[in-house]
Amino acid sequence: MSRAVGRWATCALLLMGVVTACSPQPDGPRGTSPKPARAAFDPPAKFDAEAGVPMPKAATAGLLNSRGKDLGLLRNPVELYKDKAYVATQESLLAVDTTKGAVTTITPQATPVTNPQDSDGFFMFTHPVVITEGASPLALASFVVKQPAVGTHAERIFVEFTAVDAAGARVEWRLPQDIPDWAKGAPYPLTARVAASSGRVALLTIGGFKPAGRTTYAIDLVDHRVLWTRDLLEAKQIVKGTVVGITKDAIDSQNEAAAGYNLNTGEQLWRGEDSEYPSVGMGGPQFVGVSGRSKAGGRFDRLVDPQTGVIKKELPDMGSANCEFDGISTLVCFRNWQGLSVWAFDTSNGELRWALPNKTANRIAPRVTAVWHGRIYGSTDNGPLALDARTGEDLPTSPGIAPYAVNQYVGLALKGTDAMAYPAIE
Repeated sequence: MSRAVGRWATCALLLMGVVTACSPQPDGPRGTSPKPARAAFDPPAKFDAEAGVPMPKAATAGLLNSRGKDLGLLRNPVELYKDKAYVATQESLLAVDTTKGAVTTITPQATPVTNPQDSDGFFMFTHPVVITEGASPLALASFVVKQPAVGTHAERIFVEFTAVDAAGARVEWRLPQDIPDWAKGAPYPLTARVAASSGRVALLTIGGFKPAGRTTYAIDLVDHRVLWTRDLLEAKQIVKGTVVGITKDAIDSQNEAAAGYNLNTGEQLWRGEDSEYPSVGMGGPQFVGVSGRSKAGGRFDRLVDPQTGVIKKELPDMGSANCEFDGISTLVCFRNWQGLSVWAFDTSNGELRWALPNKTANRIAPRVTAVWHGRIYGSTDNGPLALDARTGEDLPTSPGIAPYAVNQYVGLALKGTDAMAYPAIE
């Protein structure tokens, strides 16, 4: 499943529980017996709501707060690959068989560095996993780890970039990476996040809270080496061979802006206007979404050419909405708080196709949970529903659940405070 990154808010989220794995082997099983082919529907119209398979608590990260309350903001912590669901924590990567619920736990070789505030089992952030495209797809995750002090050698903090065979749930290779100079001796735990991948290049961002720094590493997935490194850059998207993210003037600087970089060389191609709380999100195959508040105080939402930074379309003020590309031709933006709203834009030109609520048509907006392959999944007080992403019309078949992660085989949805995997049946 391709997760179109919406707007990952800058505020901390308290989520995720402790997971007990089913597999005793950290790198996963090497041999598996063949399974019968599972029915595939692209996109699914319906899921079997009576055949849910329990998922680890980590699969709810970003969806619920520590008291089990729905946060309303869509922060999908899971990547799907066929009938497997991948979810990362600070300590491990979990590969879950969504047909049976069996979990393979993949751990870093060194000791994970965890946030001491997580003593109750809740993490401040979700830990993204990226599934690469290609003939041999990989699940990519990263861990902040340490080697203890020995003799005259001081303790070493570094990052393990881990590439896992997505089909077999086994480690293919690891790439230890030194942390940047600004992060050495930082009083707060660091974060390591795989932001995106395209072709043979993946982006890893190491960040800190105090000092407030970010460094992005471009990693060659074929040669297993670092292509380039950029301090003061938090990578977000790869579009048209260009890395787009948030950059700043200096560590702890308040001057932040969206900027674009060559994927293969790291050369800066453009920098947008300095703004407050800038955000970079998905804009489809041609554009990136850039939002923020200008120094003059006005809020903006834009579609920008990733290679030049030229503004292609000014969008309506959507109030920090999440935006996801449906994988075909529509960018769906939605707000699940402060009044439900949904907007759909043509990804070829940024034109608005439709919006909800629509008082004239006596239609309300749903609470959107997922967007995938021309379909919008969500719910109203009337239950789960699906919309045609291009037209906004209600589809005749209720999906039975409101999945927050979906592919042609399975949908993951909340049942109370638990995550469940439901097979697609139509």
